[in-house]
Amino acid sequence: MRPVITLTTDFGINDPFAGIMKGVLLNIVPDAQIVDITHNIEPQNIIQAALVLNAAYPWFPRKTIHVVIVDPGVGGSFIKNTERVLSTRTGEARLGLVIRRAIVVQSKFQTFLGPDNGVLTPILHPDSRTYEITNKKYFLNNISNTFHGRDVFAPCAGWLASGVEPSKVGPRVLKPARQEFPQPHLKDTTLHGEIIHIDHFGNLTTNISAELIREHITSSDTIEVQIGKHRIDGLVTGYYQMKSGQPGAIINSWNHLEIFYREDNAKKKLKAKTGQPVTLRAC
Repeated sequence: MRPVITLTTDFGINDPFAGIMKGVLLNIVPDAQIVDITHNIEPQNIIQAALVLNAAYPWFPRKTIHVVIVDPGVGGSFIKNTERVLSTRTGEARLGLVIRRAIVVQSKFQTFLGPDNGVLTPILHPDSRTYEITNKKYFLNNISNTFHGRDVFAPCAGWLASGVEPSKVGPRVLKPARQEFPQPHLKDTTLHGEIIHIDHFGNLTTNISAELIREHITSSDTIEVQIGKHRIDGLVTGYYQMKSGQPGAIINSWNHLEIFYREDNAKKKLKAKTGQPVTLRAC
């Protein structure tokens, strides 16, 4: 099987950055299958990139290599042997430290590369092993201060795809940076969550999971979803079940509560944004 390499970035599609990374990869491993998960992560939005990665990677075959570049600290100084928990909004370390370290995370079945800023949090499991990328043998010859996706991450991913073991790229990292993700909470009979992702269609994914709904709300309950001044009664199982011009709520393919407008854009209609509160209650 040809090696599979995925790219997730905030580079957008109007600039050549993603294409340049592909060129570097193909120079090292010409038969690679390169898959664009997305290049439309909001600029510097580490949490969105982590959530998108978490939704996407389980669908890829074993030995896939995932490169995630959302890197506000590119060109910054390196910090070693520091346990860091990052804020959910800014991506800054609570200790006020500059975060900049390139890492490889080897999970049981797949490999992940990205900056050590919490973007790889979803795959930092007890059975994964993390390495700092320091071996310049796997870099390009000239390293810029602004494009480590091209000069560090892409060539390293190419060499890993060609068979280099992750342990060869640098020393073990025992405490990689982690992001704190916004968590829903139950108060009385109401689940309080927030919007964590807005897709191309303007659909609003929340952090309220179907599992959490099942745990706290019985099938005989009537569900009421509230976002701002808008109330949505009940959940549907298909977009077609809502009338045009009315907001609806559904459990989406991420297995999370989603708010949508049939054949319209919920983000624009509701003037919604990530982080906006959403509640769900039995009534």
